[in-house]
Amino acid sequence: MEDAAVRLVPDPDDPRSRLAFPTLLLYPAAYETDFIKEFEETQSLEDHLAYVFPLPWDADGAYRLPNVSCYVETRDGGLLKMGKKASLLKVLSTGKVEVVDQVVRIFVLPLDKADEWIAKFKEQKAREKKK
Repeated sequence: MEDAAVRLVPDPDDPRSRLAFPTLLLYPAAYETDFIKEFEETQSLEDHLAYVFPLPWDADGAYRLPNVSCYVETRDGGLLKMGKKASLLKVLSTGKVEVVDQVVRIFVLPLDKADEWIAKFKEQKAREKKK
């Protein structure tokens, strides 16, 4: 992970190259993560979840492509739902997504746990703003 950085791929000198971002897939309901070294701006989340799933630790099969929703944190501490078929460029070009230390963070949750997790996330952010 130490050499992971936003970069142009495949060749930084080629004007046809694409931006690639190091990306963390966070599974907060399971306290697990996956790291994608190069998530290209033209790729969708579905492109990556297709090879990441099934997850070796997901014995219940809760994390399958049709059964998850995905979110990115916004600059103001909110959440933006990320469509699985949307390109990373489309999501980042909203201007709302926060990229911390050159790493994109995507929260992946089973549909049946998403609402509860979102409520807790918003509660925590509200407490942090009061401090």
